[in-house]
Amino acid sequence: MVRFTALSCLVIFFAGCTVSGSGTIPPKALKDPKLLYEFGQKRLKKDYPEDARTVFAKVRSLYPLSQYAVLSELKIAETHRKEGNFITAATAYRDFEKDHPFHDAVTSGMTTWWIGYCNYRLGPGDFFLFPPAQQRDLAHTKAAYMIFQMFMGRYPESPYLARVKKYYARTREMLVKHEFYAADFYQKKDKLKAVRNRMEFILTEYPDSPRVPEAAMILVNAYLRLEETKKAVDLCRKIIVHYPKRPQAAEAARLLAKAELRMKAKP
Repeated sequence: MVRFTALSCLVIFFAGCTVSGSGTIPPKALKDPKLLYEFGQKRLKKDYPEDARTVFAKVRSLYPLSQYAVLSELKIAETHRKEGNFITAATAYRDFEKDHPFHDAVTSGMTTWWIGYCNYRLGPGDFFLFPPAQQRDLAHTKAAYMIFQMFMGRYPESPYLARVKKYYARTREMLVKHEFYAADFYQKKDKLKAVRNRMEFILTEYPDSPRVPEAAMILVNAYLRLEETKKAVDLCRKIIVHYPKRPQAAEAARLLAKAELRMKAKP
């Protein structure tokens, strides 16, 4: 009976320490938070995120006051991200920011970058079986754009700034493309005010987009057709001054002359 009880305890002990792939967590690692954390990292590098999460959770439960318990929180968020569970990962990174606002991972902008990236990944992809991105819901893309925009102002010296700028531009152009898609839809229905509103939105919200001159010219034509001639004149002049080497500058000059003649003809 005693022998059976001892064997049962041994089985229960190791049952809580098993991971797939390589079997059990080394007993030596269970006695040291650093070794246990490093074992979790190894599992993560070998692409066993679920295993790694089990190990990191054990670091937190066995050594809650250790620095490795805090680091394990970050790694648990990473395991969710590796598995493509971007909502769970973003939530975990946000929780980390709330619980550890002065941690290097927060003050360096790392957690904010990953929250933005997770939102980006939750947005529409470009897989050919789906409708074009501009036709799909862009709520997460918009959220990612706003996070990246905020990041650049808050963390100008961050080591993550380069990748944030890359994804900022990518999300911005997805949103701009959506506005062009909507404007084209309204253009075909001859709903000029809706076209005007979409193009004004691009100029106001995404002034650093390389497609601004294109949007501005569509807006000029909408202004002229809506008989908002003064707005057309002002915008043509801005296009000529700010984008002299773009092909839209020549078109703006032509329409400017036309608009000015119209204004002179009015009593």
